[in-house]
Amino acid sequence: MPSVQEVEKLLHVLDRNGDGKVSAEELKAFADDSKCPLDSNKIKAFIKEHDKNKDGKLDLKELVSILSS
Repeated sequence: MPSVQEVEKLLHVLDRNGDGKVSAEELKAFADDSKCPLDSNKIKAFIKEHDKNKDGKLDLKELVSILSS
């Protein structure tokens, strides 16, 4: 299980606009840049499933929850 500090580093990499959250667009851009393209609909469904506060993005707490399960 990654530490909170490691998840913070991941969030910093994924969060392109600096709002402290990861949107579907940011996650898709990261996947595309990493030569691992993902389907936009699958990304949106993943975020919807794990977005506990229903703001349409993943924050640090939500990422920690995902990566620790």
